[in-house]
Amino acid sequence: MKKIEIQKRNEITLKTDDIIKTATLSAPNELVMLMSSGDVVRHKIKEEETETLFTIASKHVVYSDGGFDINAPSTLYTLDDIVVVVNDYKCHGYIHYPGKYHLMHIFRKDYHARASKFPIALYKNESGIPHMIYAVGWNHLQIMNLDTRMLLTATKSLIEVDAEEKHWDVYGAENFSDMNPWPRTYDYFYGRLEMSPDKQHFLSAGWIWGSFDLYNVYNVHNFINNNRISYKDVYAGEHCDRPVCWVSNNTVAVGHFDYDENKKKWHDEIHFYKIDDKESEFVRKIKVEGFELSKSEIYFCKALNAIVLVGDEKGLAIFSLNGEIWFHDKEIEIDTYNPDLNLCLQWEDKTVKVYQIEAFT
Repeated sequence: MKKIEIQKRNEITLKTDDIIKTATLSAPNELVMLMSSGDVVRHKIKEEETETLFTIASKHVVYSDGGFDINAPSTLYTLDDIVVVVNDYKCHGYIHYPGKYHLMHIFRKDYHARASKFPIALYKNESGIPHMIYAVGWNHLQIMNLDTRMLLTATKSLIEVDAEEKHWDVYGAENFSDMNPWPRTYDYFYGRLEMSPDKQHFLSAGWIWGSFDLYNVYNVHNFINNNRISYKDVYAGEHCDRPVCWVSNNTVAVGHFDYDENKKKWHDEIHFYKIDDKESEFVRKIKVEGFELSKSEIYFCKALNAIVLVGDEKGLAIFSLNGEIWFHDKEIEIDTYNPDLNLCLQWEDKTVKVYQIEAFT
């Protein structure tokens, strides 16, 4: 069993009248924050320097839905100097790419957007060129070369592989009781995106009518080059927006929970699935009783070889891959965790705290 300690590494209070709406670590010594004024700033911790990158409080463009809502839940995504900010459950976002373009607006159509986190993922391809996967509609993703702004999926069909066969299975090849054109477009709500460690696949924490979580994995090369959509379904269950993360290039961990009517309590587990070229397969599970996975996020930390759980009400917990509890602090307040840097963030008003997770054998 490893001994885990959480050390406060930095506490930064900004010299501003604005308050922090959301924040992320773009590097060990660097914060990017969305402020209440609409400014997105980069703060270098050691140098104590703050730079305004761009503002989303423009009065020159008016959208019928009001545009970007500074007071709504939002997320910042970074890749080197690139910064993307989007409203999580609305329709607007912006890309800032120094040396290429100052600010580019992105938009997804509003069809149950409030029930699907804006799908965004940043990655570099084999040549080191930055790309972004993002939603333009509930069932429609694009992949863009951020250097050239070219949509690599501009001609991609919204029809999935074997759509004709699936239609025949439901209605029969000669059954005309369904009076709609077919094959039908992809019937799936994309959700939060997670890139595999090798950037060869991405997972969508999305859902289908029912309403059910349906977590699918897509091959990046296939998604760009195949005109039809193909995927591997990983997990399906009641629509609860359950937590999920990649553990390796071919393993995904999903938070599973169900309610025991007899005992009047929730059962919480983390299920592991192996992804291969043809399918996904459930391989094992660990119990994490009492941690309220429905109100948590899970991350895999390679440095610890462990699952890090950040909960709304149960603080921070760290589990071995065998389910052994290495650390649990119900009182610590964490807003987000960066598994690549192994650093936690917590912010309030003008102050940000950075915590380091340290492990001892």
